Amino acid sequence: MLAINEIKSLRPSKISEVGSCESLVNNCPFGMYRTDFEGYFSAVNPAYARLFGLNTVEEFFEYTRSPNCQLYTDLDLRRDIYDRLKKQNQLSQIVYQIFKVDGTTQWVKEHCVAVRDRYGSIIAFEGYVEPLEKHDNSVETSLLPEARFRAIFDQIENIAVQGYDQNRQVIYWNNASAKLYGYSQTETLGQKLEDLIIPEDMRDHVITVHRQWLEQNQPIPSGETILKNKNGHKIPVYSSHIMLLNSYNEHEMYCIDVELTEIKKVERALRLAKDHAERASMAKTAFLSAMTHELRTPLNAIIGFSEVMEQKIFGDLGHPRYQEYVSDIHHSGSHLLGIINDILDLSMIEAGELNLVKTNVCLRTAIAHTIQIVQRKAINTGISLQTNVPKDLPRIHIDERSLKQILLNLLSNALKFTDDQGVVTMTVNYSEQDGFQIQIEDTGIGMSKTEIKLALRPFTQVDNSIERKYEGTGLGLPLSRSLAVINGGSLKLTSTKGTGTIALLHFPADMAI
Repeated sequence: MLAINEIKSLRPSKISEVGSCESLVNNCPFGMYRTDFEGYFSAVNPAYARLFGLNTVEEFFEYTRSPNCQLYTDLDLRRDIYDRLKKQNQLSQIVYQIFKVDGTTQWVKEHCVAVRDRYGSIIAFEGYVEPLEKHDNSVETSLLPEARFRAIFDQIENIAVQGYDQNRQVIYWNNASAKLYGYSQTETLGQKLEDLIIPEDMRDHVITVHRQWLEQNQPIPSGETILKNKNGHKIPVYSSHIMLLNSYNEHEMYCIDVELTEIKKVERALRLAKDHAERASMAKTAFLSAMTHELRTPLNAIIGFSEVMEQKIFGDLGHPRYQEYVSDIHHSGSHLLGIINDILDLSMIEAGELNLVKTNVCLRTAIAHTIQIVQRKAINTGISLQTNVPKDLPRIHIDERSLKQILLNLLSNALKFTDDQGVVTMTVNYSEQDGFQIQIEDTGIGMSKTEIKLALRPFTQVDNSIERKYEGTGLGLPLSRSLAVINGGSLKLTSTKGTGTIALLHFPADMAI
């Protein structure tokens, strides 16, 4: 062997660094592998393929893609190795068994590391594996003796473990199995699996799949199944299976069962609760639809008659106070009708029953119509209502009623929460990259992040006190966001307490005409 000071550097022309590394890996007598973060193989060397009885790397990857592939006798141990690597970065002297393609098992010893990027995130696992012979001392010191193995599983209360020989006769039956299935260990030893806990309609299937595992190396998949106890009662379990070779080179199958009775009860309770909730939601929607219809009819009449009286179509009312009362009636009726419409729209959106009629809408016209409705309130309170809307805006393909309702709700909110002499500004922009951006900014009272979440929740007021200053049902913002979403857009709020709020309404460019 050369001493360190005798090693000379070779020029790139003499040797390829990449080729040299590949040669070292391919000729290494130990199996080497690399997996991604999830444990899926990305690279192995020929020695690793030979551990499983395969001749080439290509055969190994083809085998891993087959549905019958099972590389490890203990999948939980493999998952535990990756979990420990995430915390410890490096593991050594790990001893376990693997399945070879011919159905036999092989003891191996592994050293592995977690590979991290420059930010500390794990990007891969790498390791090298060497086969172990039965006489290897490291196996004797690392493996749990059978007596200790059985003692441990006899103490576990909720995991039933049974062992069967290659004829499916019981060779091991822990205390949890006795509790779950009602048979004592004495009653089961030497008895066949299909005569104890397998329902009659599954008997032939269980015998077949066990034989296929022995003869064709097709493992029995883990999953939920129904077994039976000593009294014949059905028991839902989650069952896993492991095939091992004993010292006589005979196959032994171990079954690990976890009872699902309580879990199934919880599932049924959740399913019933879900059904009740869905029926309650449907009943609520039907009730709201019926009630809003019943309320709308008289309210429309009240509003209509009050308009006739307010405009003195059939002559003077007499006393001047009547004129004031008529105005109050008209205002209150209109306000109540608006609330009812909002409740109905929100309930129909939740039920997925709101019908949209999408047309090519002129956004400038829709904004002008909305400004006209709220302008009187702005003038009365001294709030400056400013707009910045380009003349060359394309039309937008949207439900016009939804668009106007969103704009009206956002502008009304901005005016309501802005003090006298404040400023409310609407700005509209459009580009092929960003689509339609409609921003409504006010200089009002503003909100914290917690209050924004409350404001976007239906029937919730940021100020819930009895003496609260601002009226409303708390439906405007949640309804506006829901209408924006079902029309293909989005609504976001940003705010600073005591400074103001910005409502940003966005619709994608593919809605432009």
